[in-house]
Amino acid sequence: MRKMRFIRSIGLVVALGVLIWVAVGAQLNAHLWTISDVQISFEYPENQLVIDEERVSNVVHEFLQSQEDSAALTMDMHLLETSLNTLPYVAEAQVYWNLNDTLVVELRAIQARAKIHMDQSNYLLTLEGAVLPAPKFAQIDLPICTGLLDSLEAAESVKVLDIIEASYAFSNSNIAQIHFEKDKILFTPRGANHNITANRDHRLVDDLKKLAAFYNAKSEEELAELRHLDLRFKKQVVTTVQ
Repeated sequence: MRKMRFIRSIGLVVALGVLIWVAVGAQLNAHLWTISDVQISFEYPENQLVIDEERVSNVVHEFLQSQEDSAALTMDMHLLETSLNTLPYVAEAQVYWNLNDTLVVELRAIQARAKIHMDQSNYLLTLEGAVLPAPKFAQIDLPICTGLLDSLEAAESVKVLDIIEASYAFSNSNIAQIHFEKDKILFTPRGANHNITANRDHRLVDDLKKLAAFYNAKSEEELAELRHLDLRFKKQVVTTVQ
């Protein structure tokens, strides 16, 4: 008999605990598990402000407006992530609820490698070789590429940038402008008084090796007098002075 009373007592305690938990859960869901604030942050490489932050804010706002209520557990965070990942220059978007009343949105931007002026419009070439319209607000200190005829040719210009980056003459960041022509390229180093003509094909690798040796053999005073270097001649650099 005592055993039955004990079991009934345990049952009542458990039932009461369940009722309390349901009540607390309902309160938490109604008051604590809701989103009333949004925190949006951006990660940019080398201060390249390329994401349209206002557009991101609008996408987040529209998503929240489309929800039936503000309960965090009923929101499809993945749907918002997918929408944000389709925006230009967004490399990765993460959306999560930080267990209070805040929806956290974190975006990492794609890194641009060069500016492209083509068809009287401005584009950015990404590290992955994608050609995207340049945001009007973007102020990025990158090499400017001109003379490219279409997006396919612009994407293939990554090969030239790779060769320049790998050379001992200078890195990609030391180039102010590259002009592409059918069988040659003309580029201008940053801070230099001269520009350079080189082959556009496989000979560009040897051209830049020759340029590196030429630079090493000249003093800053001698280089300052030069106005043009032509690397297309075998085993020599043809120079033009002022």
